[in-house]
Amino acid sequence: MLDALTLDQMRIFVAIAETGSFRAAAARLSRVQSALSHAVANLEAELGVSLFDRSGHRPVLTPAGRSLLSDARAILLKTDTMRARARGLGGGVELGLTIALDPQFPPGLAGAALEEMHRDYPSVAIRLLTASLGEAVHALRERRCAVAISGIDLLDPHIERRALALVPRAAVVAASHPLAVLAAAGNPVTAADLADHAGRCRGSISADTRPRL
Repeated sequence: MLDALTLDQMRIFVAIAETGSFRAAAARLSRVQSALSHAVANLEAELGVSLFDRSGHRPVLTPAGRSLLSDARAILLKTDTMRARARGLGGGVELGLTIALDPQFPPGLAGAALEEMHRDYPSVAIRLLTASLGEAVHALRERRCAVAISGIDLLDPHIERRALALVPRAAVVAASHPLAVLAAAGNPVTAADLADHAGRCRGSISADTRPRL
């Protein structure tokens, strides 16, 4: 019968395995060492196996202990996730969040932000949509996502905007483009030159993605 197994016993088992001694585990858990010894003995009795070899100066995991350690960690992780999820439900935290990401946004910054969010809200499932240029904003307007991360200069009174990062941009043209020919001849490319060519191509570019110089 495994009904008498407790989470406290498993936390103690994992703490001893990770710290390498009953004394260090007791310090980590702010418990007396005798309580840990008693809990491990009860856990071993319930499981019917020895978890530690205590014949030496320090406790060493037995083969059974090494095998069951991953199970104990998984159970504790599931329990902690369940508690975090319950706190989120009680506090009105969204359980799922869809984010549309513009390809212009640096992936390193996005990854770091998502990792930090997962640490703070482990119960929130994050769904990431990688969109083409301008598509993240359209996904937000169509309610296919709750958050859009985009470099588009958007002016929409129905959408709240916040600046996240400064992303440098560069104007790039083909080698045969008139601006490239102009620069190759040693002539400076002015803002007026750029604006002139941007104006010529605006007819084939959507209002959301046209260049703003």
